[in-house]
Amino acid sequence: MALIPCEECSKSISSLARACPNCGAPNSSYVSNPKISSKERTTSEDDKLLSLYKKNIPEFALAKILKKRATEIRERIIFLMKK
Repeated sequence: MALIPCEECSKSISSLARACPNCGAPNSSYVSNPKISSKERTTSEDDKLLSLYKKNIPEFALAKILKKRATEIRERIIFLMKK
């Protein structure tokens, strides 16, 4: 992460910011998520996640079982259910 000047107002913004917090101009150097390609592949862990989710196990319990953050689990479930 680095601070870069906003193209509109020239104030410093994070290179990871979607838009300038001062003027709202979009950040041209913003990359939404560089790990998307790894999210597109399904793994055996995904199969386990889906089978447990379909058994109505709460997301926080799934996060503990798979040793991941609950938000990551939720995003992955949503992605897999859309397939």
